[in-house]
Amino acid sequence: MTERRLISTRQTLPDVWEEVNGFFYQKGMTDGLPIVPPTEERVWRMVEAVGRDPQEVVAEVPPGMGRATIEKLAINAVMAGCLPEYFAVVVAAVEALCQPSFNLTAIQATTNPVGPLLILNGPVRQHLGVNCGAGCMGPGWRANATIGRAIRLILLNIGGAAPGPVDKAVQGYPGKYTFCFGENEEDSPWPPLHTERGFRREESTVTVVGAQGTTNILEMSPRPDDLLVSLAHGMINTGVNNFLTGLGEPLLVLNPLHARILAEAGWTKDSLREYLFEHVRAPLSWFSRRARERGTFEDRTRNDMVSMVREPQQYMIVVAGSTGGHHSTFIPTFGDTLSVTRPIPQ
Repeated sequence: MTERRLISTRQTLPDVWEEVNGFFYQKGMTDGLPIVPPTEERVWRMVEAVGRDPQEVVAEVPPGMGRATIEKLAINAVMAGCLPEYFAVVVAAVEALCQPSFNLTAIQATTNPVGPLLILNGPVRQHLGVNCGAGCMGPGWRANATIGRAIRLILLNIGGAAPGPVDKAVQGYPGKYTFCFGENEEDSPWPPLHTERGFRREESTVTVVGAQGTTNILEMSPRPDDLLVSLAHGMINTGVNNFLTGLGEPLLVLNPLHARILAEAGWTKDSLREYLFEHVRAPLSWFSRRARERGTFEDRTRNDMVSMVREPQQYMIVVAGSTGGHHSTFIPTFGDTLSVTRPIPQ
């Protein structure tokens, strides 16, 4: 039997916070924020939390095709500030990110402001204290913040996507630091995302999405017809990849109040997708001459109105956030990417 051991290069550094973080920063191994030093003891605790051989290869991470062993993933999870119990989520997320349909190579190297979004479903949300309610896309929750950050460090340190030389994002966006939240299944009137994808409600999953930013949509009317118009018009942004290519899976994150208004009026996720397909359209004249000449609008144009996507099922719909307001969020995605859902061992 192969001996279980850690084989990463050791570096002896002074036990001084500033010097340790300075070393990692100078080596280009951080996101610019302070890291937790990945000591052997901390890394072992992370590895032992999943009970897998530290040299097991989970995936090869594009574009550098670095071998993401359990040990290497654990090092980055420690650096991000994860607790050992979070590590199974990180491993499952990496497995999902490296599926061909997610197209991580393009996402890592594009000029677009795109980065992975993680959506958690199932009991893992309660077990780890994942925020699904008020402020779920913002700061203040260790699980959300550090799990998402671990993914960014893995994409940097194992995938080799250094900003500038490899990651060509012209401006980027804050979600590239960390972007992770849970679906608010308890306050949703509809089946959660993972059950739509064939998992049982009692299973835990992580879904990775190639997110391109966020847009707030405020509608305070209690009338479903008012809400539908506001949602459709709020999603119209001709600059996003989805409109320009017709590809990807635009994500609508409804707050529980908006979801309830629609559900009580008889709307389902599928009927809402059909509505969005018909109404999230922009005049052909809104697009540049160059965009029109590329020919990607031809099969999506009706009466000189262009649909954001090629078919209704491309729209993803989840419920998250609190019942304390009337704000929902539209998250466009990178053009040529499909979200991937993977189970999280419990």
